[in-house]
Amino acid sequence: MFKPDDVRKIAALSSLELSDEEVGKFAEQFTVILKYFEKLKEVDVGELADRDDQLQVNGRDDICTESEVSPDQFSPYLDGKFFKVPRVIEQN
Repeated sequence: MFKPDDVRKIAALSSLELSDEEVGKFAEQFTVILKYFEKLKEVDVGELADRDDQLQVNGRDDICTESEVSPDQFSPYLDGKFFKVPRVIEQN
């Protein structure tokens, strides 16, 4: 399912350099992972698919507060009030 060219494209988008051996290994591993997802599609969830009561989360309220850390303290990519990150798509 996963071809070496697919792995090379993902590696390029991730700025990773992979050897041919690594490309082959990852192609095999990605294929195995995708097969597991296909297998999950076969599971009969029956009535569970229509239930939303299992999605309830009993956690804390989401409250917006001021941070003690300013953006320029945790990111080297701050440009004014925006984050400017290196371009990774369409490099070639």
